[in-house]
Amino acid sequence: MKLAGSKQISHEKVNELIAHGLNYVYFRKELEPIYRQQYRDEAAYEFRFRGSIILVLYFVLSYGIFQTISIDEKLIHWLSLYAWVGVITIAVWLMSFSKPFNRFFDLYTTLGATSAVAISFVIIPVIGQDIDNDALLHVAMMYAVVINYSFVGMRFYSALIAGWGGGLIGYLVTVSLNYNIDWTFLHRTYTFSSLLGMIIAYAIDRQHRENYLQNCIIELHKEELTQQAQELERLTQLDALTGLANRRYLTEYLDTQWRHALRHQAPLSIMMVDIDYFKNYNDHFGHIAGDACLQLVAQQLQGISSRSMELAARYGGEEFLLVYPYIDEVEIQKIAQELIQRINALQLFHPASQVSGHVTVSIGCASIKPQENDRLADFIAQADEALYAAKAEGRNRFKIAPRQSKNNVYMI
Repeated sequence: MKLAGSKQISHEKVNELIAHGLNYVYFRKELEPIYRQQYRDEAAYEFRFRGSIILVLYFVLSYGIFQTISIDEKLIHWLSLYAWVGVITIAVWLMSFSKPFNRFFDLYTTLGATSAVAISFVIIPVIGQDIDNDALLHVAMMYAVVINYSFVGMRFYSALIAGWGGGLIGYLVTVSLNYNIDWTFLHRTYTFSSLLGMIIAYAIDRQHRENYLQNCIIELHKEELTQQAQELERLTQLDALTGLANRRYLTEYLDTQWRHALRHQAPLSIMMVDIDYFKNYNDHFGHIAGDACLQLVAQQLQGISSRSMELAARYGGEEFLLVYPYIDEVEIQKIAQELIQRINALQLFHPASQVSGHVTVSIGCASIKPQENDRLADFIAQADEALYAAKAEGRNRFKIAPRQSKNNVYMI
């Protein structure tokens, strides 16, 4: 039985459980309920196949016993008892096919196995004393005991209850019916097979739990590797200084949005943003202050492009490019105007600017519903041309690319 590990428990807890040991074949309270749920589901699934094998062995053994009982009355008596073992086995087997019953797997298998062992125990003194050879009856009981411990799929403590509980019930029923018990033979069969079954069940349960903890570690390692890979992928997509998307990711993303807009004939807008006289700012305050300025401007760019599918990226130096799927020319003008207001509101002191006493930006906007003969490179070039047109008009303003709206300049 292979159980997938759980990611609901930390690596430290798993290591603690391993260090604590599994001598009692029981996890601590954090993990035991999780383990049991997974175990029951897997055990019930496997019992669908195991149950069919158990039934085949049951019918083969029944046929052998049938051949040894020559007295019709005793044959009918035996059938009336041992048939219940088959009925119980079939009932448990059928229940394993119903997923809602998985939560009760421990219960119905324990009750079924207890009943099968008890019936097999009672048959020996009730039927065996009147037939010449009762060896197969003992074999049937050993079969029930060994199957209970090693093949049903119960956990150790459940199998222990079924194995010894079934024997105890069988003993009490036998005594109450005043039948004699051949303890010498019974110890060699029932007691020996029960002790052997206990050892097997303990080893199986312990091994399952060890494998489960190992699988938990494997799952946690996979989760860590996945997170690290995602983080690495995220870092490869970001500009280290500003935290915006980098040029490589921008190229991939813009190409994807271009093809999407072309396929769905949806509007697509971009804004090319440049910090006015940024070189003068760097020369005046130094590169550390220049980096801080870029970061503050980047925060505003991120804030104004935070909706789904929108993207702000560093295009190079003090230039940025913002992508707005499903935004048309009218809407992009409003966004550009808002961005200029946001940058002005920062009031970043810029004594070396020839436009204002604080940091400002110039913006070139372009909007399009791409057609088959349009090219993405031309679309970006239009935004770039609009940016330079805004600079030529005096900066601290935005301009729409001529393709959409000729000679329209918007100034704050």
